[in-house]
Amino acid sequence: MNEVITNWRIIEGPLDAAPEDVGMDSTQLNKLDKHFENLFIQEQIQGAGYLVSRHGKIVAARTMGTLNGVKNEGELQPDSIRKLSSITKMFTAISIVKLIEDGKLFIDQPVATIIKEFDNPTHQTISIFHVLTHTSGIMPVSGYYNEPYPREWWGARGTDGWIRKILQGTLICQPGEAYNYSTVGFAILGEIISRISGMSYEDFVTEHIINPLHLERTFFNVPEYLHSEVLTVDQYDIDSLSRTYPEGEERPPKSDSGLYSTMYDLWKVGQMLLNGGVLEGQRVLGRKSVELLTKRHLFNVPAYHWGGKIKDKGHALGIDLSIDHLSFESIGTYQMEGAGRSGIFVDPVEDMVVIMFVPSIYSWVPLSILGTKQIIWSSLK
Repeated sequence: MNEVITNWRIIEGPLDAAPEDVGMDSTQLNKLDKHFENLFIQEQIQGAGYLVSRHGKIVAARTMGTLNGVKNEGELQPDSIRKLSSITKMFTAISIVKLIEDGKLFIDQPVATIIKEFDNPTHQTISIFHVLTHTSGIMPVSGYYNEPYPREWWGARGTDGWIRKILQGTLICQPGEAYNYSTVGFAILGEIISRISGMSYEDFVTEHIINPLHLERTFFNVPEYLHSEVLTVDQYDIDSLSRTYPEGEERPPKSDSGLYSTMYDLWKVGQMLLNGGVLEGQRVLGRKSVELLTKRHLFNVPAYHWGGKIKDKGHALGIDLSIDHLSFESIGTYQMEGAGRSGIFVDPVEDMVVIMFVPSIYSWVPLSILGTKQIIWSSLK
C-alpha cells in the first residue's frame, strides 16, 4: 500500500502478519511515518526505512525518501542496498565464534599465537577476547577521543605494513582495563579468520553466513548492475562502489566495515540469532555459541565513547548490549549501528527484531535512532 506524505512516498514491502497478530499496536507503530516526515522536513535525514518483526513474523517494512542523496533522485525501496559500515563487525564476531565452536580457536587465545607482530612485550597479552570486546588497548577508531588530528593507519602497503602501522606506539590502556572502540581491531580479527580458515575473510563470511541464510542482496562488492539500487548519501558512498586498488597491493580484510545489505537480509541474520543459530532449517551457529556471542561479558569497564565517559560499558562479543534501565528496549537487547546510519536490534525478551536505515549527511541524529526505538517498543501491548 502506497500513500503520499508531503513530498515523499511511503513504500511498503512484503509482510507476514499485522501488528495486532503479534501483540503490537498498529496505531502507535504507524507514528513512525510522521516521525520520519518531521525529521525529513527539518533536513536531518535523507529518508528512512524500518522493518519490525515479532515471533518470527514481519509486521512492518516501510521506506520513504531519496535513494541517491547526491543527485537527489530515486526512491528508497524496502529492498534497497545500503553499506552496513560497522554492522559488518557483527558478521566478523559471528565468524570468530563459528571458528571457536569448530575447535579452531579459543576465546582467550593470545593473538600473538596467530599473528607474529603481536609477539612482543607490549602486545603479547592481548587475546581474541580483548579484541572482540574493544578492550585490547590498540588504536581506537580515528576521532574517538575527539582529537583534532586523528592518527592515520591506512595506506601502509602489504599485510605486515598495515598490521605494524596499527601497533605503532604505546597502548591506550592495558588489555582489559577499558573499552576503546577499535575499528582496526576488527581488521585484525578478519586477518585471524583468514589465517585460521585458510580462505579470505570475505570468502569465509560468504560460505558460512551469506550463502546458508540465502542473503541474496548482501555483498562485499556490489555488482555493477545493482549500483543504481544502492542507497547513497554523499560522493564518498558513490565512489566506494567502484573503488579499485593497485594490482598486487594487499589490503586489510573488509571485516570492520565492508558489507552491503538490505533490511530483509539483515533481518534474517537477527532472526537466526534469535532462533538460537538456525533459520529455515539452516544452522549457522549452535545454541551455546549464540549464548556466548550475545551475553554480557564486560562488567564495570569504563569507556570514553566520544566524550560519553561511560562508567560501565556492558558489551557482548563484538556486539553492543543494552544494559540501561532507561532504555525502551529490554535489558539484554543486542544491537549494532553503522555510520550513515543503519541499525539492527534484537530483543530476546520480546522476541523481536528491528532493522532501520536512516540515511543522513550528519554523523549522529539522536531522534532518528532513539526516537524511532521509543515509538517501536512502546507499540508493544
